[in-house]
Amino acid sequence: MLRLPRRGVSSHTERDRRTARGPGARRSDDSRGGSSVSARERIRARRRRARSSDRGRAIYLLPNLITSASLLLGFWSIVMSIDQRFERAALFIVLAGVCDIFDGYVARATRSTSPFGVEYDSITDMVSFGIAPALLVYNWVLAPLGHRAWLIGALFALCAALRLARFNVHVNESDRYHGIPSTAAGAFVAATVWFMGWLGLTPPFSPVLSLVLTIGFATVAVLMVSAVPYPSWKMVHITRRHPFTTLVALVLGLVTILLHHEPMLFAIGLLFIASGPALWLIDRRRAPQAVAAEPTESTARPTKGPPREPTGHVG
Repeated sequence: MLRLPRRGVSSHTERDRRTARGPGARRSDDSRGGSSVSARERIRARRRRARSSDRGRAIYLLPNLITSASLLLGFWSIVMSIDQRFERAALFIVLAGVCDIFDGYVARATRSTSPFGVEYDSITDMVSFGIAPALLVYNWVLAPLGHRAWLIGALFALCAALRLARFNVHVNESDRYHGIPSTAAGAFVAATVWFMGWLGLTPPFSPVLSLVLTIGFATVAVLMVSAVPYPSWKMVHITRRHPFTTLVALVLGLVTILLHHEPMLFAIGLLFIASGPALWLIDRRRAPQAVAAEPTESTARPTKGPPREPTGHVG
């Protein structure tokens, strides 16, 4: 005959099993609870890291978007040059130069500089300040000169590429550039187009003027890959305090450029190009004076009394 256990006995047996487990079981339960809490903390920390990385990517997007705008402006300049709309092509090169200046400032201000941004900026500069100005020079002044005139445009693009490659591999911490920056060279080409239009000179030009422009653009191309020093933007410290007269001069200069941008930008470009050889001549004159001012060994180490003869074996 099958006997069923009574309720009291079963409850007593269950109570004995619980007591037999001891306090260690409770600790295991607590440990499981603690592990679940730590797991939740790890999940929360992972979510916080994901949100912070998303914010970081959003910050890095800002300078790269400005660089992308510079690339698109360079492409539009190429299209305008092909369509013989030279002043519009020059405008897009100047706007690309403005974007090129601001993307560097934004990247440093937001601390979002990266190797990707450096490489992307170099590719953009090659399009906007190497290919676009070269095509503008060819279609604007070189095309009527013959089938060999494209060599000057190719020289400009080649020198711009070499200038950008040298800038990437050489870390320059000084306040000077070595050679004309490609941005300044492209902007000078655009300023020349505007200045000639302001004077009422449109293509096709006379043979003499075409020769002068060709020599000028070839000189700018060679200066890009030269070792001639040029002032850098690093010399301009916007965040520092300056006299009030500096602000007044900047405002007056900006107003003058806006009212007469064709001759003013061309004059500024000529002054910047001439500043390189001027700095080179100043450095050449200062070099002998610096060598003469260096103390010799006898004057740098004064001795008391006559020099002693060396003792011991001199090998």
